Amino acid sequence: MDHAIRLFLKESIELELNIGDLYQLFSVKFPEDYDFWWKISIEEMNHAALIESINDVFINEGIEPMDSIEIQTKDLHRMNISVKSRIERYKLVPPTRLEAFKYGLKLENSAGESHFEIFMTSVSDSPVVKIFQKLNGEDKNHAVRIENYMKTNGII
Repeated sequence: MDHAIRLFLKESIELELNIGDLYQLFSVKFPEDYDFWWKISIEEMNHAALIESINDVFINEGIEPMDSIEIQTKDLHRMNISVKSRIERYKLVPPTRLEAFKYGLKLENSAGESHFEIFMTSVSDSPVVKIFQKLNGEDKNHAVRIENYMKTNGII
């Protein structure tokens, strides 16, 4: 099971980094939304670092993985391929502002992106899980923030 957990964590880290890269691209392509996309991008990078930091501890504590970790890992892998492809496409042909926000919202609402959030909000007796839940406590739900930003700025 160690291999399955490590692969799941690797794909999770990669997804956070890929989404962070996408949001950095949005920050450049949409100067009017630079602060919003830059901040959320940094938070994605922090999520990746947080997952990386628990990699060995996760295994050593014997924390049980979520059900069907292999299926979730495949989902994460497919999502990583999709996000990387979208980044390359957007570098060549930038999305409209509305498309960027809709895609960000779709990503944040996707099952793959939720894996990290589910882990961070799960109830556990593990001190490791509790520590990282506390560290992550300041991050807001990105999907809600994207929706609120869209409403506030008339991006509908």
